[in-house]
Amino acid sequence: MSVSTFDTTIVTGMMEDAIEFSAKKMGLKGRDQTLEALRCGDCSVCEYLRYGLAEGVADYLGSVDDTVKAIYTYEPEYATSVDDPLPGRPNLSPGISMLAWVSRKSAALSSVVTSLGSALAEEFGRLACPKANALCSMLDVKLVDDKEVQERTGYGALIGSLYVRPLEIWRR
Repeated sequence: MSVSTFDTTIVTGMMEDAIEFSAKKMGLKGRDQTLEALRCGDCSVCEYLRYGLAEGVADYLGSVDDTVKAIYTYEPEYATSVDDPLPGRPNLSPGISMLAWVSRKSAALSSVVTSLGSALAEEFGRLACPKANALCSMLDVKLVDDKEVQERTGYGALIGSLYVRPLEIWRR
């Protein structure tokens, strides 16, 4: 799949599912009330929205590339050794941070991730959150292969970390 042939309606569907997920989690009455909460800058609604999007991204990546073994979300702030309090919004790290454990890294999967990231940023731009910055809509997927996980190097070390355990959201 190339960037030029990426079907952006896939991301539109992911966004609609994530809006519905966020509404259910927040006890809101449907899409309109959820979108209004986002326009008012309700960060908790946005947190659920981003989690719903992460699930959609994970399902999609797993369906288009059979080298994907598992996908996780994680908070980059907690993946450092800094013990300082976390800053409030706006985001100072990517809004959707994920690890994709793959049997082997490929340029094709990286291209799909880039396409998804661009389409998600465009979808997020339509939400008009007054607190949002460019990082809020950023998709950051780190590909980690078997060797990195086994040797606990780079982002592969997070997969089995006792201190910063990422949340598994998809597994083959």
